[in-house]
Amino acid sequence: MSAPATETAAHGVATGLTGGEMVVNTLAAEGVDLIFGIPGVHTLALYDALRTSPIRHVLARHEQGAGFMADGYARATGRPGVAFVISGPGVTNIATALGQAYTDGSSVLVVSSNVARPYTGGAHGCLHDLKDQLGVTAAVTDWNARVERVADTPAIVREALRRLRTGRGLPVHIELPTDVLEATDEPADAAILAPERRQLDAGAIQRAAEMLAAAKRPAIFCGGGAARAGAGAAILAIAERLNAPVLTSALGKGTVPDDHPLSLGALWQPGNAVDDLAREADCLLVVGSRLGFDTTAGFRFPFPPHVIRIDIDEAELARHCPERLAIAADAQTGAQALLTMLEATASTPAGFDRALVQNARRAAEAAAWHAERRPWVDALRRAIPRDGIVVFDMTQMASVSCALYPAYAPGTFLFPFGFGTLGFSLPAAIGAKLGRPELPVVSVVGDGGFQFSMAEFATAVQYGVSLPIVLFNDSTFSAVKEAQKDFQGGRYSEVDLINPDFRALARAYGAHAELAETPDALTAAIQTALDRPGPTLIEVPTSQWV
Repeated sequence: MSAPATETAAHGVATGLTGGEMVVNTLAAEGVDLIFGIPGVHTLALYDALRTSPIRHVLARHEQGAGFMADGYARATGRPGVAFVISGPGVTNIATALGQAYTDGSSVLVVSSNVARPYTGGAHGCLHDLKDQLGVTAAVTDWNARVERVADTPAIVREALRRLRTGRGLPVHIELPTDVLEATDEPADAAILAPERRQLDAGAIQRAAEMLAAAKRPAIFCGGGAARAGAGAAILAIAERLNAPVLTSALGKGTVPDDHPLSLGALWQPGNAVDDLAREADCLLVVGSRLGFDTTAGFRFPFPPHVIRIDIDEAELARHCPERLAIAADAQTGAQALLTMLEATASTPAGFDRALVQNARRAAEAAAWHAERRPWVDALRRAIPRDGIVVFDMTQMASVSCALYPAYAPGTFLFPFGFGTLGFSLPAAIGAKLGRPELPVVSVVGDGGFQFSMAEFATAVQYGVSLPIVLFNDSTFSAVKEAQKDFQGGRYSEVDLINPDFRALARAYGAHAELAETPDALTAAIQTALDRPGPTLIEVPTSQWV
């Protein structure tokens, strides 16, 4: 990673690399090929180093957009998404994107500047000063570090990436004061640690296989960890061997194909037909799910007497379902080991009749929340190829689609679950498409949420990102309005919107724009836009939800 200095120490000039060069060179050596960000006066050394680097940089229009792009890239590719931001407002702007990545377990690295070392944390009135910058990012990351010595920069960057490749891969942040970024030194020698490899508990795997084999009606629940780890093939083989129906969380959609006869998708809700089926299970295998509040509808999921949990995060294994057999393992490794053990087991349960599973699925779909909007969801599915990626914003149509949009592969249904921020879809879809240019990618937004990040239209145009953006427009913050109807007696306040002419706005950015007033027209518009270079806004006027 070292390079000859232009002047030598004999002439009184320090030799070596700047801190900015060390950051960029280390990222390149670790396989990072794309960085999202916005330069500033405090990150000049980083951007100077990028000029001669093989890493491609994508210029966002807002630091929050850069963070969402890195998140979308990470979800679509399975590799760390990286963003560069300035200190102060750059950090606070990207904090929302970090919060979403943290909630959903997305592997994002943010590299930020800070004021020079003598002034960090002192509120001395420096430009872009922030009283406690690491404190801000600590709330939305799994690990924070400030580089205090130039020579330590490569080791700290490698440690950040190691952490992203270990465990749940929660987001991390590195801060470099401006004097560290600009000063030169030789990299310090430091041991390169490999990602941690957990020793699998063979005894626990055997007990789990015995529990499943002894069960009469086993079932399986898959979370986002199962999807991210690529555990679907092993899980599906277990399901077929046991005739076990497979349920997923919203983040787990696509772990197994939704058109498999044992798949119940993300259709579970208290009191519906899938809930009735789940209550018949006597053993539940949970793979890669935190079993959190929203996923379990306020911890109301009907856990059977015997529960087996596979999760890479030991802390999560002890939460939300204390009576369980816990297996600390990567979802793919654990599921594959369990499958191997089951294949050596002579007896297997009768399981569930597949016709009953499909009947429960159809009944749950028919009774799903706002199932009357299904024609629009079906229009999306018809237009998007089986391996295509759909990126939803936090919008009503996304909530409908969590239940009714079939996903056939992991990483093809992206949604800002948990943290639930608006403005996610457009920039995340840009990141996903740039990370997987060979795959079709479609962004789905509401008219309110779209305006949180519509400036990233310019990014999509600048980089020629082929991206249909489906905008469902009812001139309302519909989710809030419906909540006001249900919980405030219909006392509506500050939810109706005066919107711009979205298609004229798209054309002003240099993008294409279409109007789709029927589901069939939407399907056709998406199919045309997928073959068109650059972004296309497809406006869909819809009736209000309330």
